Amino acid sequence: MAQQGPGNELARLPGKALRWIHKAEPVFAEKNLNVENYTVLVIEEGNTVIVILTSNPTPSGRGSTGNFPGYEVTFSKKTGKMLSVHRTR
Repeated sequence: MAQQGPGNELARLPGKALRWIHKAEPVFAEKNLNVENYTVLVIEEGNTVIVILTSNPTPSGRGSTGNFPGYEVTFSKKTGKMLSVHRTR
């Protein structure tokens, strides 16, 4: 079947970010979060990587000011171990 036109690009991200998103997925599943309601951010800060779910109506800011509570999962870049999980608002 031929494609009807250009596809709708949903995201473009560096491949190294995908590792951290996959590591955070079990936390989001445990919290019964529907990730389709969120924007996913991956931020490197020093020796850590933070995967953030935010429902901000605008792309600025790290908290969640939208309709759903935000979550942050922090990992050690060196060991890959989860350091913390917390809800944001």
